[in-house]
Formats: sequence, structure tokens, C-alpha cells
Amino acid sequence: MYYKNMGADLGFNILEQTLNGEIDGVSISAHAVSGGRAGSKAPGAENPILANNPYLTSVKKQGKRAGGPLIMGLYTLRTHEKRANWIRLIPYADNRMRGRAGFAIHGRGARGSDGCIVPTDFNVVKLLHSLVASREASGAAAPILAVYAVGDFDVLDRRLAEWSATA
Repeated sequence: MYYKNMGADLGFNILEQTLNGEIDGVSISAHAVSGGRAGSKAPGAENPILANNPYLTSVKKQGKRAGGPLIMGLYTLRTHEKRANWIRLIPYADNRMRGRAGFAIHGRGARGSDGCIVPTDFNVVKLLHSLVASREASGAAAPILAVYAVGDFDVLDRRLAEWSATA
């Protein structure tokens, strides 16, 4: 429960690809991905070097080149003003964003993630959206998300080794 030590309702662990927490008594536990076009519905779109690699959070999307995972730190959750079932991630002022912006939690699509969090189960996205919307409607404080990388970094090393053996 590393994210609770950061005072957050939810935690996204880049390394373990997990989104966990609780908002208003509703538990969230999901597989989620970030960066490198992870979560794309297009076969072969994912860049396995960028996807879920906490060392490459500063890589910004440029043209067709994918971006890295979400910058680590704290974010406030807000419903997106234009897109249904999207949740905006508003970075805390002390996050070192390295020129990156426009992050969200959203479902899978053709592009996938260039830094957004993409739960692999769309029902999780809809649930999160409804919980955030309920908080907004009640005037209560917005939920907080902590993004971090904790765990077995050997998993990342093995994933990259497997990719390089097939490239």
C-alpha cells in the first residue's frame, strides 16, 4: 500500500502495471499500462522499451514516436470536460513534468498510451469515471492518485531481454 503513505486514494505502480486503491468505499484492483503505446488495440503497436518502463518517464511523444510512461508523483483526478469516460490527471505543482502534459486515465484504443494510464478492463475505466464524477457532484475533495515504481526491477530487465532476443 505504498500509495497510502503518499496520502493518495489510488496508486499506479508503473513497474508492476497495477492500479489499486479505494474511492468512497469502492475497491479498485486492476491491471493497467502506461507509455510506449501499451494498451493499443493495433497488433504490434506497443514499443516494449518505452511501455511501463519507469526509467523512461521523461520521453515525450513526438509525431508518430510514442511517449514514455506517466511521470511519477501525485495527481488530482477530474472528469474530462470533452471525452466521455476519460479522467484527467492534474499534476501536483512539485511533480517534475519535464515538459509533458495532458495525461488521463482512459480505455484501450488504436493509439494506446503515450503516458496515460490504460486499464485493460474498460469496466474499471467506467467505474473510476463514475466515482470521480460523484465526488465532483457532491463538492467533496477530488481523489488523489500516486504514480510510483516499486518492486522487482528484474522483471523489467527480463522483459527487455526477451524483446531484444526477438528484435
